[in-house]
Amino acid sequence: MSLLFILVLSGIVTYIILRQTVSKIVTIPLWILWAILMIPPVLTGATVTWSKQIPPLPVAVGICSICWFLYWRLLDWGRSNPRSLAKPIEASLPSSEEVQSQSLAESPPSELDLPITISPPESDLIAETTAIRPIEAHEEATLRTCFAWNVFFLDKIEYRPQAVLCRGKLRTDADNAYATITKNIEDLFGDRFFILFQYSLSTGKPFFALVPRPQQTLITRSRRWLDYATALILFLITLIPTTYFGAALTRFKGDLGDLVRAGLPYALSIIFILGLRDIARYFVAKIYRIDTSLPYFIPLPFLPGTYGCLVQMRSPIPDRKAVFDLGFVASMLGLALAIPLLIWGLTQSQTVPLDLKATLFSFHAFNPRFSILMTLLSKLALGSQFVADRAIDLNGVAIAAYISLLIITINLMPLRRLDGGYIVHGMFGQKPSAIVSQLSKVILLILGFIRFRSSGFGNTDLLFLAIVISLIPAIDEPALNDVSDLNNFRDALGVAILGILILTLIPVPTVLMELLGI
Repeated sequence: MSLLFILVLSGIVTYIILRQTVSKIVTIPLWILWAILMIPPVLTGATVTWSKQIPPLPVAVGICSICWFLYWRLLDWGRSNPRSLAKPIEASLPSSEEVQSQSLAESPPSELDLPITISPPESDLIAETTAIRPIEAHEEATLRTCFAWNVFFLDKIEYRPQAVLCRGKLRTDADNAYATITKNIEDLFGDRFFILFQYSLSTGKPFFALVPRPQQTLITRSRRWLDYATALILFLITLIPTTYFGAALTRFKGDLGDLVRAGLPYALSIIFILGLRDIARYFVAKIYRIDTSLPYFIPLPFLPGTYGCLVQMRSPIPDRKAVFDLGFVASMLGLALAIPLLIWGLTQSQTVPLDLKATLFSFHAFNPRFSILMTLLSKLALGSQFVADRAIDLNGVAIAAYISLLIITINLMPLRRLDGGYIVHGMFGQKPSAIVSQLSKVILLILGFIRFRSSGFGNTDLLFLAIVISLIPAIDEPALNDVSDLNNFRDALGVAILGILILTLIPVPTVLMELLGI
């Protein structure tokens, strides 16, 4: 009965969140999206009920990843459904939670990748969209005066059903050009347009695009109390599965009080690491004045109990610096919390005989030699206790920190909607980041196959993860100003944090194992 109550409660909360976040930006029936999100908990509940066992972590992660992939694909499709669009144009507009227009033309993914959906801001206002005001023919002369010849020499203006494309030659640095022309357009046209500055995916030359904003009639209605109440309820619900799985991992025996005492170290550790990581992303978005939802914890009815918080961005990202910071700050804070906690947890753990058949999720016979980073941290924490024929029996805090580190590392993959995708996009831009994303998928598949073969075709963890990740789209949405480059300092930070990803994925070479005596 308690499991059924949790499933019903999670279903109700999931439906409420969907109603508040995506119901007004997609044409797909809401119950379809809700059903996809409820597949993992329902399957987990059925498995626990009939077999009295928790599904293996690789299976749970696979099912959850596939469902999230289907959810995001349907969400993207729902925002570009031909029923609400007119006809194709040369440029494509980015699909995301940021900007929306129900009367824009359908466009193939070629140049413009603009988010065109205006979600209601969090600040007590709900927007009611009315007709879009297109640019008039006589306004072209006014528009041309916004482009100074020594800033951006305007060559031609192209009209599209969903945008006005301004092509020409950049005569100054990108930051100055975007700031100057944006100010000129806003002075003459007000807030009629979203102003994009990005590279053409076909020619590689920068161009400006003006996309009409939907007019809005603002209706005052306070909903902030409901948002905070939802966030608090989800946090409290997340404590239930994380405490339960934390206790199960310690093989506890006893009553409810013993369960809570055994499971809380794991629960508090993983909520602390993953929660603060996503809360940091929320505050970075606020610094750049990006409209976002509150951080909502996502409880999971299978190990690890949560993936952290969902922070939905509902307005465009202003530039590549903001794109980079959204990914870097969250990941860096997560690593800064996870690594010290992992080291402390390892010092409280015991070594056990090495089991060569152990997997990534064999927490009580943990073999860290699959990763240079994990091996170095284990040797640092355990010293002479960690030798060639020994593995590690992780305690609750170490398990939470290790799982958090795995989640953070997976998020550092340079793929769409992941932290690594934001970082690489900020460093290189939209098109190069898509190329890096495709290359990383190939490399991860190769590493997964090598691990699978070296284990005697018995260890499929990394290969399974690589196959799931290969389903994630490569190309990301651009920022409004997607031309301006980062400074050298941020580039160096990006290289450093991606280096941690490499250290986590690469197995320990034989030379290093001999040097460390493991």
